Formats: sequence, C-alpha cells, structure tokens
Amino acid sequence: MSKSCSRDSPIVYLSTILSLIIYYSPLTNAASYQSSTTSAIELGNAGAGAAADTNNLANIAVNPAITAAFKHPSIAFAAIFVTSEKDIEGENYSSGDPAALDQQSIGDNYVVPSAYFAFPINEKWSFGFATFSNYNVRNNYDTRYPAGTVTGQRSLFTYEINPNIAVKLTDKLYLGIGVSAIHGNYELVTNYGAQNPTNPSQIYQDFEGVGLDFRYNIGLLYKINKRHQFGLSYRSATEIETEGDFTTLANNNDLLFQDNTTLSMAVPSETTLSGFHQLDPRLAIQYSLAWYGWENLDYISVAHPDCPANPDFNLPQGQCLTESVNAKDSWKFAFAVSYKLNDVILLRSGASTEKSTESATFAIPFDEKNNFSVGLTYFASRSLSFDIGLTYVKYETTRIEDTVGLDSFSVSAEGDSTMLGLQLNYQLIN
Repeated sequence: MSKSCSRDSPIVYLSTILSLIIYYSPLTNAASYQSSTTSAIELGNAGAGAAADTNNLANIAVNPAITAAFKHPSIAFAAIFVTSEKDIEGENYSSGDPAALDQQSIGDNYVVPSAYFAFPINEKWSFGFATFSNYNVRNNYDTRYPAGTVTGQRSLFTYEINPNIAVKLTDKLYLGIGVSAIHGNYELVTNYGAQNPTNPSQIYQDFEGVGLDFRYNIGLLYKINKRHQFGLSYRSATEIETEGDFTTLANNNDLLFQDNTTLSMAVPSETTLSGFHQLDPRLAIQYSLAWYGWENLDYISVAHPDCPANPDFNLPQGQCLTESVNAKDSWKFAFAVSYKLNDVILLRSGASTEKSTESATFAIPFDEKNNFSVGLTYFASRSLSFDIGLTYVKYETTRIEDTVGLDSFSVSAEGDSTMLGLQLNYQLIN
C-alpha cells in the first residue's frame, strides 16, 4: 500500500500546483447567474444527486453533511471551461428597424475553478472546506446597441469560501453545518445608444464594485444502507453590498456625477433534496430537486443624494440607477445514471431542466434551460481518480421588452452553452 501512495504522490503534487495556477489565473470568472457548477462530476450527471452522493467530495458545496462520509483525508480540485453563445433578435423597435436590435453572441468564455477538502477529526467529527464560484453572468453588447442604457457590458460574479463541520450522529444519520464568506464583484458599463444618435457609443454609466457578506448552510445525510441514501440541504439567501466608484456622463461626455456608491447583488437561498441508489455493483441512479428562493431580488438600484435628476430616463434627484427585475422563485430537477464499465472506468450521463425566475431582462436574457450531460471517471488507484464531464445547455427562447425614454424595444433571446470540466480526486489512504 505504501508503494502505491508513493507512486501517486508526484502526480498529486503536480496536479495540485496546476490547480492552484488555474485557481489564481486572471481568466477565472464565474458561472451562470441562475445555478452553480461546482465540479466535473456534477457536469457529468447534470447536478443529480448533489446532496446525497458521497462519491463526490465536491458535493460538500451543496450538503456539508457529506464531509463526515469521508473516512480518510481527501482533496478535490476542479476547473470548468465555459463557452457561451447568446443571440438577440429584434422584434419591435418604436424608432427604427427591428433588425437594429439584432446582436450575435453577447456571451463570453471563462473558467470556473474550485477546490474541496475533508479532514476526519475522529470517528464522529469531520472538518470540511470548500471554495467555489456561483450565481454569475457575463454579457457584452455592442457599444452602439440602441438599447445601450439597459445593456452594455456587464459582469456579475460571486465566489464562496465555505468551511464546515460535520458529525456522524448515528451509523445512518449525518449532520453538517457551515458558514460561507461570499465575495461579489459587479461591473457595469452602459452606453447612450439610441438616446444619442450622433454618438451611440458614448458611455452613459460606469460602475465597478466589490463586496463581502456571509451566509450559512446546513444539511442532513441519511443512509438507509450502503446502497440507498438521501440528502437534504439548505443554504441561506444574502445580499452583497458591492462598493465602488459610480460615474454618470452626459451625452457630450461631460461629467454629471462621480462618487463612491453601493449596489446590492442578490444571492438566492437554495434548498436541495437528493437521492442516490446503487441498484447493483455496476449500475446506480441519482436525482435532485432544487429550489431557489429569489425573494430578495426585485430591482437593481443605486442611490446617492448628489445624483442629478434625469427626466428622460425617469430618474429623480438622488436616484443614479434603477432597473426592475421582479424575480420569482425557480426550481431545477435533475436525473442521472452511472455505470461502472470495469475496475478503472465509470461512465455517467444525466439531464436536468431548470424553471425560470420569470425575470429575463436585456442584461440577464435567459430564464429557462435544459442540460444534457455525459462524464467519465478514471480510477488510477485506490487513492487517485480523475474526472471529465461535459454539459450542453440549451436555453429556451425568451421574449424581452423594455422602454428607455421615448423608445420601446422588444426582442427574443436564444442561445446555448457548453461546459467542460476536469477534476482530480485524492484520498490519503494508509
């Protein structure tokens, strides 16, 4: 056994270094604003079983009780590579040709890093640590886009650092509790567009803010026996007050306002119920139902007493920015099947559907999506395994309407994205 561990060690050390390079790369940004992606295994099974599957250490990001299911010190590193295609097609434009509202590929490409650790303290207690990204969006409209004041270039991303503690209450019941420090970054640059026909690329507003807040998570894991288990987890909602310089410019580039302001980023609550069933030594199924509570997201607003009134955009004195969202709670259902082909290869596939928040806007154009996933685990030894997961996401076509000044806009949005995940898992087995 010691010989096997020695053989794995150089691979683990090299992989750890590579993971840290990815982790701190300036290219790293976050995932979709509606749901998180925490690992390559999750990509391979469309997120099914996330609160109940104890074969994936990264699931402690969903259910901290899973930490206590690992008998040996364990680590996992993952990187998700995302390519996103989002297209906008004009349907109605009160002041011109609807084709002027067409915009191809407003999405972006980015990398999502994550890392997970589990350390058994004794036979009952375990400590876990998870760092992962969630609830984010990046969109880039052309600077001359007619509805420039409600589109522009936007980047919202969050990153969580989540230590947790888990206890084995009985042989069948596990409990986990954690507290997350969640960091948020909000970047916004909008343009005058149709409100300045002579120079539509003229910047209207510019904001870049960062903030930090906290939330808690709690989870239960119930093992009926070695083949059947269920998980239930809850993660609280929070609002991150991002703080930074906010600038408003006139259509002739004169400075109208510039000062330090705050903009709230809403992060929803998450409730997940999952099941995992090993039907025979090779075949397993798993499923999840997740509920996202968006009760804390109804508008995006920036206020400051020195912000000048702007009747063209219905902004009174003291109101720098306001955008109505009116989000509603959403849900996601996922189902997956895994099959152990032989002693070293496990195959998996899954699908999920995600219900809309019914809050699509030009800035966040998609509400509903369906995921189709495949994945593979390679067991290099008892201690070391590698995962690859691939998910194709198809967004449902969404119709969006808005009014800016005297102009009304109506478009339909459609698109897809592809996510490729790589993951390393290692357990320190004596």
